[in-house]
Amino acid sequence: MKETNVNHTVDAERLPPMALLSGQHPEPAPTDIAGDRATGKVEGNQIQALLERHENGPSILPNGIGRPMRSGVSRLLKNLYLCGGSAASVGMMQQLGVTFVINVTMPTELTDTPLPASDTRYLRLPVKDNREANLERYFHEVADLIEEESNANGVTLVHCVAGISRSATLCLAYLMKHHRMSLKDAYNHIKDKRPQVRPNVSFVKQLMDFEQQLYGSRSVAMVYCHALDQELPDIYEPEFRTMELLYQKFRRNIARR
Repeated sequence: MKETNVNHTVDAERLPPMALLSGQHPEPAPTDIAGDRATGKVEGNQIQALLERHENGPSILPNGIGRPMRSGVSRLLKNLYLCGGSAASVGMMQQLGVTFVINVTMPTELTDTPLPASDTRYLRLPVKDNREANLERYFHEVADLIEEESNANGVTLVHCVAGISRSATLCLAYLMKHHRMSLKDAYNHIKDKRPQVRPNVSFVKQLMDFEQQLYGSRSVAMVYCHALDQELPDIYEPEFRTMELLYQKFRRNIARR
């Protein structure tokens, strides 16, 4: 396995070599996006909650085919796992044989991930989960690092806070580049293994550009959602339809008053 070492996180355009770091891992603060139960507000809040679900998705689902395992860890491929921060425990990583950890969170969200062994490779990408964040600049190099680890019979674990947006985006980029999947196929594959994945819209657009760069075409399109007055990826169509139904119900209730 290629030996590389640094002692800081990524804060530049290019990725540095791997870091061997350790630290305590706090539990992420719970987020409450429940609808306002006050009369006349519940439908609108339900609509917005659907869009923001990626920030509050469940970290634990029943075990089974296509379901997260081991307290919220999802096996995407033989040598690739995805999870949220609270599931990234030393014991779990030792059981799975994890040799490379990628932590895609800001230091203000989570401290460095505790590592299962002294020779575990570790990379931290301090990227926010918002519309302004540029995750695309890391797609090629992170995908190559995951592939390098896989070729050396290593096991990679990618996590952010919830294992829904940032970390899922990097896993999608890897599948697109090294498994030659379209964005749509990669999304469906990961969605089957971890149903709560939902990268923010900006990250999906960055993945669409990445697909265009890789293959000269796009398998995902943006469609307009009246309920939110904005465009959403068509891969979110089931949720999109639910939003539209809630929006229509909301408008009817308003019209009756």
